Parts: sequence; C-alpha cells; structure tokens
Amino acid sequence: MSENNIKTDYKIKSTQYSDDRELIGSLTLFNKLIWGIDEVCKFTKYAKGTIYNLVSKGEVPYRRGRKKKLIFIPSEIIEWLKGE
Repeated sequence: MSENNIKTDYKIKSTQYSDDRELIGSLTLFNKLIWGIDEVCKFTKYAKGTIYNLVSKGEVPYRRGRKKKLIFIPSEIIEWLKGE
C-alpha cells in the first residue's frame, strides 16, 4: 500500500515541476515589450499559419517593424483575445 503512495507522490511532484517551468516561461514572455510571431504563437497556442492568416485578414492587432517584420504589442494581443 505504501508503494502506491510513493508512486503517486512522485507523479504529483513531477507535475508541479512542469507547471513551475511553464510559469517561469510565461513570466519571461511578459518581460518583453514587443513580441514577434513566435511569442504570439506561444501565448495564444495558435500555429504560425493561423496568425499569418489573421494578420492578412486584419483580425489581429499588429505593426510592421524593420524590414516589414511583424511585431505585436502584448497588451493589444491580450485585449484582442478577451474580445474574441
């Protein structure tokens, strides 16, 4: 019976560790003032193609940076997602 408890405890600790890593990754993401396409994909969990399609339709807030690179403002992306 105690063996089952040990295995369960191990699984819980493993899950907590992965949650902590995700939290740290999210905090690092919000330290940036400008996001690129990769950061938007990571935050929204949309594929790059989906984001590009939304940009071409004008459905997602974006700007053009140097060399016409797509840039996104995190607060605008959050507001856009809330409105969806």
